[in-house]
Amino acid sequence: MNEMILSNAKPQLETLGYYLFPNLIPLDTIKLLKEILVRSNEQWLQEFQNPKNVNSAYLTSIKYTKDKNDRKTLFEFIGSDLLLNICDLIFKDPIYFLNTQIFFNPMDPNKLPYWHRDIQYLGISEEEQKKRIYKDHVWHFRIPLENDPGIWFVPGSHIRWDTEKEREVRLELEGKKNHEDIESQILVPHNPGDLLVFSAHLIHKGNYGSNRFSFDILYTNFPEQKQTQEKWNHFPEKNFLLSDPKKNTLFQLVQNFE
Repeated sequence: MNEMILSNAKPQLETLGYYLFPNLIPLDTIKLLKEILVRSNEQWLQEFQNPKNVNSAYLTSIKYTKDKNDRKTLFEFIGSDLLLNICDLIFKDPIYFLNTQIFFNPMDPNKLPYWHRDIQYLGISEEEQKKRIYKDHVWHFRIPLENDPGIWFVPGSHIRWDTEKEREVRLELEGKKNHEDIESQILVPHNPGDLLVFSAHLIHKGNYGSNRFSFDILYTNFPEQKQTQEKWNHFPEKNFLLSDPKKNTLFQLVQNFE
């Protein structure tokens, strides 16, 4: 990748929390990923049927991507130089794989995009959330497989907590709704071939429309819990190795302790 692109991306990722790399991924790769993930997503939808759903998860699970070669293709892409070189701009610590998701339009026409931080769904207190955003780093690498009408961001919100007005909208306080506009919001559309990288700690919301079908890979600075992997089976088999042995820390797990 062009060094100038990387040097331009790094400060924006740090300060604003997102960066769009246009026309980065070959369209042949996009076609292959889409062929696999359409099948995987259909398997997921058979298990989780809800008209309000806007995303699926754990797509690399053997439950959803049943073909061994398809899983190998996905894991090799997750561990590719193309993506991990961008991870190097973000992470000072070792890089770990966490999860995959597909984002699509809800079947329910009354379901509206909603402002959130991913961390608010962990079931921990708001005070703990405030601490975690500075310690635990989670980044989405979004690969649109169809034209995506975009994501709304509140730039820079990944390195600070909400203002009073942002918090009221995000948490629907004081009569506010979480789909309402936020003053500093910005919309970033993206199309097949693009890569949109953004922090999960940003205040953000989707934008429904078109044939929205976008593939997210989540990378972190902490390893996945072993119990989560045992539940979903979404990591490679033990005999799977990437070409560079140094990359294989990507799929490390941490043992849960009660």
